[in-house]
Amino acid sequence: MKLPDFIDELIPLPGCFLVFDDDDKSEAEDEEEKVFLDSSKDPEKAEAVLGVFRMSKSNSISLLQEATVLNENGFYPRAAALAIMSYEELGKSQIAADYYTKLIPESIYKAAFRKHEKTAYTSRHRAIGNHEKVKHGFYINKSIARELETMRQRALYVDENNNPSESFSKDDAELIISKVAEHQRAIEHAEQLNCRIGSKALFK
Repeated sequence: MKLPDFIDELIPLPGCFLVFDDDDKSEAEDEEEKVFLDSSKDPEKAEAVLGVFRMSKSNSISLLQEATVLNENGFYPRAAALAIMSYEELGKSQIAADYYTKLIPESIYKAAFRKHEKTAYTSRHRAIGNHEKVKHGFYINKSIARELETMRQRALYVDENNNPSESFSKDDAELIISKVAEHQRAIEHAEQLNCRIGSKALFK
């Protein structure tokens, strides 16, 4: 596996924009996607969502710290797997933040807990213009989530075509860890600088 060849596509730089032609097609929204969180009507629900944001972000940091320890002690595939899981938890925190701040509807928030697509949200771009993969102003490539989930599986499980110990080197794990750490730092910096959370901080 030559990880550096494609890792930048899976875990791109945080806080980037993409510009599309106005005549590109975008997905139509259904009625479910028009239901947003109303914190004034349901403050308990809003507080619970904010709790998910905080806990997921904290868990992401812890998982990456553990990944670093594993990598330092020679457990490279496990380190890579935990780093990817850290990136997934970071995506969950960003989804919760954007639902809380009314950038995305309830349907996307709920779907995040049923599907392994949270890493794709972490890799999102703010979109200017229309595209079939743009929803609620974000370009989200769901194939990223599938690729990262495949990598995570390869880092953990043996089968006829895979031996985790031969699939990931120390450099591979370090690269994934560094990419996730870059996202964590960028998000933390944006939140402190802009006094906001989620995309309202990252893309300000």
